[in-house]
Order: sequence, then C-alpha cells, then structure tokens
Amino acid sequence: MTPAEIKALEQQVLALDEQRCKVLVAKDGPGLAALIDAGLTYTHASGRRDTKDSYVDSVATKRVQYLQIDREEVTARVAGTSVIVEGKVRMKIHSDGVDKNLYNRYLGVWTTTSGKPLLTAWASTKLEG
Repeated sequence: MTPAEIKALEQQVLALDEQRCKVLVAKDGPGLAALIDAGLTYTHASGRRDTKDSYVDSVATKRVQYLQIDREEVTARVAGTSVIVEGKVRMKIHSDGVDKNLYNRYLGVWTTTSGKPLLTAWASTKLEG
C-alpha cells in the first residue's frame, strides 16, 4: 500500500467507527450488523463478551440502549490487512433497567475481508473520571 492508500483506509475506518456510534444511539440493529464481522469478539469493560449475534440482539431489542456516545483521542493505524482504532469513549447507556455513565479506553480491530472493513474485535477498559 502506498502512503496515500494507507491514509485513505485509516480515514475510511475512522468514519465507519463514527457510523457505528451513530447506529448504536439510533438503536439500529440492522445498521450495526452491516458494520461488523460474523466472527466478532466484543469484550466489554465489565469483562462480559458478546458475539455478533448477541451484540446486535442487545441493541435491536433495546436490552442495552446507548443514549449518548462521545469519543476522544481517536486514532487509527494500518496493521497488515487490519486497521486498529484506539481512543477514549464516554457513554450514557441504559442497560438491564439501570442508567450508567461509562468512561472507557478502547481498542477496535477492523479487518477488510470482502472489500469493506468490518469490526472484528473490540475491547475496552474502565477509566476513572
């Protein structure tokens, strides 16, 4: 890849990650499903893990409602055929009947397998503040 192609891929994935946040707030299960890989491993700061099906289901059924998502210090870098996205995120959610304010550092891996980058892995860690 040329430097220009690398930069373009990083920008594409940053836009997809922003779109992911928007579909979460919109409670758009099908929109979320279109952005993530079938083999997704999504690890929450609590240690709970989701697959693609369980993650999309939690959003589509409104078991977990993302009310607000604000990202900061977001970066992307190409690593082979993947793009690693890192940053911090403040979220207001409603989960299992409880309102929560979360502040996490996260790492997401987007992998291009069939021409479009898809979220393949996610992990987050609770931050103070």
